[in-house]
Amino acid sequence: MTTGLKRRRMLMTLAGSAGFWLLPRAFGDLESRLEQALTERFGERRPEGSGVELEINRLVENGNSVAVTVRAAAGEPPPVALHLFMPRNPEPWGTTFRVEPPALPEFSTRIRLAGTQDVVAVAEWPDGRLGATAVAVMVTLGACADDLYLEF
Repeated sequence: MTTGLKRRRMLMTLAGSAGFWLLPRAFGDLESRLEQALTERFGERRPEGSGVELEINRLVENGNSVAVTVRAAAGEPPPVALHLFMPRNPEPWGTTFRVEPPALPEFSTRIRLAGTQDVVAVAEWPDGRLGATAVAVMVTLGACADDLYLEF
C-alpha cells in the first residue's frame, strides 16, 4: 500500500515540476503574440495611459459567446478607432471599429475566447495617441480549440 502512495507522490511531483517549467514559457509567448499584434496594427506606437473603458464579465462559463462593450472614457475627445485584442485566441486581433462624428465612440458585441486571458481594448485618436485598458477574464470552458490553440 505504501508503494502505491510513493509512486503517486512521485508522479504528482513530476507533473507539478513540468508545469513549473512550461507555464512561464506559455505566458511569455502570449505577451509576444500581443506585442506582435500591436506592432501589426500600430507600428512602433504603444498605448500610454487609458482613455478607453472595457466592460466584460471577469468570470465566464463558456468562451463561445462573451458579451463585451468598448467605449471612449468620459472627458476624452472622441477617438477615430476602437480596437479589441484577445492574445490567447488563434488570431490575437479581434476587431476594429472606425468612428466618425457624430457617432458615439462605443460598440457592443460578442466574442469567442479560447481560454482564460487578458482582453485588451485600445483607443486611437486623430493625433496618433493610443490608450488602452485590459481586463483579466477567467474562462471555464474555452472556445477556438483548433491547431493554433493546441500549441499552448
